[in-house]
Amino acid sequence: MRRPKACILKPQPGKDVQTPTVKSIHRDIALRAGSLAVAFVLGLQVFNGAACYQLSLGFHLAALALVAFAFLPGIASLFTSNPLRAVGAAVLFSPWLVFAYYTDCVLPPKGPASSMTYLAVVVYGLPSAALGAWATAPVLAALRVRVGDA
Repeated sequence: MRRPKACILKPQPGKDVQTPTVKSIHRDIALRAGSLAVAFVLGLQVFNGAACYQLSLGFHLAALALVAFAFLPGIASLFTSNPLRAVGAAVLFSPWLVFAYYTDCVLPPKGPASSMTYLAVVVYGLPSAALGAWATAPVLAALRVRVGDA
């Protein structure tokens, strides 16, 4: 059996070679998108607290502080040169809040440890948010999207 030759694309003489264009997003729009992602995560926590746990105002604030601590990489991403990193952090962090809601509010209780799901939100959510914030830049670079002033 013959091995196929490697195919290397070469421009044909007389044909224009087009370089891929880079899409630029203005920093203000990226900051709005990142802020919306942070607001979504915090709003998801407010929904969890109101719909499932019927928390008082003091406990709502304490739960928001706990989630804000776990989502610190996403919040800190707003102050970097690429605020879209907060969107990546929210994409990987919010499933942990959905998991906590599902475990505590949808599934029937399975003992005293069932209310410990917010431990998973902190323990697994913090590295997930950090990974999402870190991985957003290479993904955007592969998609040829950059955040800038123009």
